[in-house]
Amino acid sequence: MTKYGRFWQNGRIVLPLRLYHALSSIITLCVACLLSSGFVYWLTTRVGVVLQIWQALGICCLLTVLLGGLALAWEAKYYIRPAEVVVQASSKVAKGIFTMEVPLPNFHIIPLEGIILIENFNLMTRELHGMDQMRKEFIENVSHEFKTPIASIAGLTELLLEGGFEEKEKQEFLSLVHAEALRLSRLSENVLRLSRLDSQEIVSQQEKVAVDEQIRQTLILLTEKYSDTELLLDIHLETITVISDPDLLMQIWLNLIDNALKYSPSGTTLHIAGKVDDDIAIISIRDEGIGIPSAKQARIWSRFYQCEESHKEQGHGLGLSIVKRIVELLGGSIDCRSEVGQGTEMILRLPRNISQKNIQRSHLGHNDVLR
Repeated sequence: MTKYGRFWQNGRIVLPLRLYHALSSIITLCVACLLSSGFVYWLTTRVGVVLQIWQALGICCLLTVLLGGLALAWEAKYYIRPAEVVVQASSKVAKGIFTMEVPLPNFHIIPLEGIILIENFNLMTRELHGMDQMRKEFIENVSHEFKTPIASIAGLTELLLEGGFEEKEKQEFLSLVHAEALRLSRLSENVLRLSRLDSQEIVSQQEKVAVDEQIRQTLILLTEKYSDTELLLDIHLETITVISDPDLLMQIWLNLIDNALKYSPSGTTLHIAGKVDDDIAIISIRDEGIGIPSAKQARIWSRFYQCEESHKEQGHGLGLSIVKRIVELLGGSIDCRSEVGQGTEMILRLPRNISQKNIQRSHLGHNDVLR
C-alpha cells in the first residue's frame, strides 16, 4: 500500500518515486553489468583476445558506466514525463486558458508523485475555471443590476426636463427617481460588503453579544418597513450570549428576517426561536410563506439568484450570499428547510465563542431540534 492507494491502479503499477528510481537504477546497472561482462567473455573466448584481470575489470566498468548512463537517461523520460506535461500545460494556464486537463501518461509503471502532481494540477485548473466563470457571471450580473435602475433614472429625468407636467406628476416621477437611487445605493453597499467579506479570513472584532436582544432590535427596525402587512410574531428566545462580531451578526438577522417578512403573506405568523446547546447557539427563523421548490434550494446561496421574479424590484439576490459568507467567517453553519406552500425555515448554528472556530463539525450537526 502507498499513501495514495494500491500499488496496482487502473492497469498501472504505481510506485513511490524513490522506490521507482531505486528499482530502475538497480535493474539497469545489473543489465549493464551483465552485458559488459558478456562482452569481455566474448572477447576472451570467441575472439581470443588475452586480457589481464585489471584490463577486463576496466573494460567491464567502462561499459557498465556507459551503457547504464545511456539506459538511465532513456528511462528518465518515464518518471519526468508527468512533470514535463504539467510544465507545458502550465504555460497555457499562465495565458488564461483554464480549461487545460492533463491526461495520465500511458505507461505501465508510473511514479506515485506523478499521478498526484497531474491530479492536483487538473483540480487547480478546474477551480480556476470555476472562479473565472463566477467572476464573469458576477460582472455580468452587476452590470445588469446597475443598468436597470440607471436606465429608469435617465428616462424619468429626461421626461422631467421636457416639462409640461403638473406638480403631482412631478412628485410621482421624483419619488420613482428617489426609489431607484436608493436601490442603486443598496446594491453598491451589498457589492462592496460582499467584496470585503470575500477578502476577509479573520474576525478581529470579538465582543460579548446578546443575540436574543439583537434579534428583537432587528424586528423593531423592520416592523416599520412592513407595517402595512398584518403579521403575527411567535418569539421563543432563550437568553443567548456569544463572543463574536456584533456588526456581522446584525447583518445576518437583518437579511434573514427581512427575507422572511418579504415572503410572508398577510395574516401569517413569523416564528423565531433560539437556544444554546453544548456551547452552540441555535437560531431558527421560520415563515409561513410560499416556500422554495426543492430544485431551487441548492441555488439560493448563489449571488444575484432570486427564486421569485416578482420580488426582483425589492432586492438583488445578494442577501443570502452575504449571510452564508458571514456564517462561514463566524465558524458556524446554516441550513434551509422549505416546502412549497408550507414556508421556509433557516436554522443557524453558531459557536458561542468565535475564538473556538475549530469546534468539531459534529457539534454543528443537523439533528438539533428547537423546543
